Amino acid sequence: MPRKERQKKRNKRIKVIGISAGATPNSRSELLLNSLLDKFLKVGYKISKIAVRDLKISFCDGFKGCEKTGICKWHDDMRIIEKGILSSDIIVVSSPIYFTSLPAKLKAIIDRCQVYWIRKYILKDFNFKLKKGLFISVAGGTPDFSHAKAIIKAFFSVFNIKLVGKYYLPNTDIIKKEEFIKNINEVKKLIKEVVK
Repeated sequence: MPRKERQKKRNKRIKVIGISAGATPNSRSELLLNSLLDKFLKVGYKISKIAVRDLKISFCDGFKGCEKTGICKWHDDMRIIEKGILSSDIIVVSSPIYFTSLPAKLKAIIDRCQVYWIRKYILKDFNFKLKKGLFISVAGGTPDFSHAKAIIKAFFSVFNIKLVGKYYLPNTDIIKKEEFIKNINEVKKLIKEVVK
C-alpha cells in the first residue's frame, strides 16, 4: 500500500470535533471553523460539529451536589458536549467576542464543567489521555482576546486538552468579502499545529 494511502487510513482513526458559538450558521466565526474542518476532512480525519445555539443548557447555580456525587443535577444537552469531547482527539472551539469575553451560552457550558473538575481533582475518577485543542475567535472591533483565551484554556484543562494553536480575527464589522476569503484560507494553516 502506498505511503499516502497508509497515512490516510491512519488519519481516519483521528476524530476532530468543532464547537461553534456562532449566533448563526453564516457567522464569521463559524465560517472560519467550517473551513478548518473541511481541511481536516481532506487529510482523512473524521469530523463532527456541535452548534452551541442548538443546545438546551441550564446555568450552573452552585448547588454543590456534584461535589459528593460527581453528577450534575441538570439533565440537558451537556451530555452532547461531553460525549463529543471524550470521543475526539482534537477539539476546535470557535467563538465571537462579546464585551471582551465569550457568548453567554458557551460560557454557561464552560461553567457547567465544574462537575468534571470535581470528578477529576476531588473524586479522582475522570482522567484520560492528552488531547489537542485549537481556538478560533472573531471580533467586530479590536478587543483584547486574552480574556477569552484564558477561559478556553481553563475549559480545555478540565478535559486534558492542550491549547496548541489559535487564530484571532478582529474588525469583522468592517472587513470586506475579498479580505475575509483570505482569512478563510489562513485559518486552515492551524492544521499544521496538530498534524505532524
